[in-house]
Amino acid sequence: MSTSTPLSLTEELLLVALDDESGHLIHLLPFSLETAIAAALLMDLMLAGRIDTDAAQLFVISPAPTGSSLLDDVLARITAEPQPLSSAEWLRRLAIPGPEMRDRILDQLVQRGVLKSVEKRLLWVFKTRVYPPTSGIEEREVKSRVMTLLNNDEIPDAHDAMLVGLLRATGIMERLLSESEYQRLRPRIDQLSELEEVSRALTREVAELYVLLASARVPMA
Repeated sequence: MSTSTPLSLTEELLLVALDDESGHLIHLLPFSLETAIAAALLMDLMLAGRIDTDAAQLFVISPAPTGSSLLDDVLARITAEPQPLSSAEWLRRLAIPGPEMRDRILDQLVQRGVLKSVEKRLLWVFKTRVYPPTSGIEEREVKSRVMTLLNNDEIPDAHDAMLVGLLRATGIMERLLSESEYQRLRPRIDQLSELEEVSRALTREVAELYVLLASARVPMA
């Protein structure tokens, strides 16, 4: 693979979620990244013209391969389902294998030369893998594009509007900006997040699913 093909929404989301210095994913609210990855996968399939949603269900428009093995696996799963399900249900199903999805996306970014895969040891015993950027160009481009968009009044394309919505839903946006910047730009962030109907629906469901999953993990008294 190479970076001659534009990064997908899912790839950009995960790229921005990595800490530049450590190569680790930044600490976010539990389940928020997993559900956002699930939403980004569905959004990528929508942008590719493979699926769509209405108020009640998510459905396949075209089962044709996208060229991405991960997206094609998700599309095949949706296509094989006997009865159409809601986008919220697909978010739940796709969020469950969250770490597996995350690792596949990281591997894609390594194969494309965007990230390096480096094995480290903790306390000289436990192995861990980190993903520092190869050059950092791609991450800087994504962040620059987001910041330019936040600081003007132009109408973005669907991809960028969805990215802003996902960064808001995960809490990553608050990590990218200082507190004062976030408060200043919050009306614009909210405006962009609400532009696309699919972004509105899926980011709302990300938030609802986070609450549901979090409450399910709370120990009983």
